[in-house]
Amino acid sequence: MAWTCPKCERELKNPNQWHNCVKVSIDSLFEGKSEELVLVFDQLLSAIVDWEDVAISATQNCVVFVHNQTFLIIRPMKKQLDLKFYSAKELEEFPILKSIFYSGKYENHIRVSTLDDLTPTVFTLIKKSYQLL
Repeated sequence: MAWTCPKCERELKNPNQWHNCVKVSIDSLFEGKSEELVLVFDQLLSAIVDWEDVAISATQNCVVFVHNQTFLIIRPMKKQLDLKFYSAKELEEFPILKSIFYSGKYENHIRVSTLDDLTPTVFTLIKKSYQLL
């Protein structure tokens, strides 16, 4: 990563790049959430944290994973995690909830709430997003 904001300590691609500059801990995003949801996030985190050149940071309402560009955003909801990741082509098959063309690529969303929802397909889709950007 090229630059770390001195105020919020987020790693960003360019110096003085615009971002929502608020210092938030990942743990605070999971306050009041079920233990199962925390386990699901931890499983995702443990699978991704060792990938090469990945920066992980928190905003007011999500956890952002960056490799050159953002490749995954995890937004904790009341009973689910909304996973947003990217692809070169529109994805329509389960577990995809929606796939929207934006800025030259597709934003895809899936929702997970249990460890059983973390199928090999989910990890493959996230890895492809990492490799795309």
